[in-house]
Amino acid sequence: MAIFSESDKKRLQSSPWIKKVTDNHISFTSEFKLKAVKLNLEGHFPVNIFKKFKIDISLVRPEYPAKCLERWKKLYLEKGESAFNKETRGKASKGRPKKEFDPNDNESLLKRLAYLEEENDFLKKLHALANAAEKKNSR
Repeated sequence: MAIFSESDKKRLQSSPWIKKVTDNHISFTSEFKLKAVKLNLEGHFPVNIFKKFKIDISLVRPEYPAKCLERWKKLYLEKGESAFNKETRGKASKGRPKKEFDPNDNESLLKRLAYLEEENDFLKKLHALANAAEKKNSR
């Protein structure tokens, strides 16, 4: 993507469908993403969708609208309308969801036991190294 000048950023930011513009990135509102995906699924072309919502695509590469729609459509088909409610990429992302520990699942228990045993071994070695370093320094 191109580097946006300050005037380009202001022009893009004037759209109600754009949440944020940085030097090289545009963040669209979840409402726009949802509407765009639905229109695309109805057969509208990505470029026409962006133009319909008066988003200035002259500032981006020609393939940008299609790539955005492709990514958003994949998310929509996997997770439904809720896919756009929570940011899953970048700084706003909360990372991978933690796996729930199931105490009734034997395989899960064995994996957890092995992990904890390795952690104990590591901590014992670390403690021994710290003690050895302390003895060496006290001489």
